[in-house]
Amino acid sequence: MEARVISCTTFGDDKVVKIAVLNHQAVAKYETGENETTVVVSDDTCSEKDVKEIKKCCEKLGYVYEGKLNEEYTQTNTGPGLV
Repeated sequence: MEARVISCTTFGDDKVVKIAVLNHQAVAKYETGENETTVVVSDDTCSEKDVKEIKKCCEKLGYVYEGKLNEEYTQTNTGPGLV
């Protein structure tokens, strides 16, 4: 499965895109746009091993990992125009 965009916010030329993924391969395949900050959440069906791999991939690519989809997680204030 590819990464699924679940939200997109723009502020001027800057954009924050939140994607949901099933595994780290989906994170690696996702191509960011210009002036884009990428926030990643893992699907709620991901195993703990998958989540660890997704987190590592996010760190390597400079993406922000927020937590699992469909579970409570702390939304970060990441990106343009957010305080």
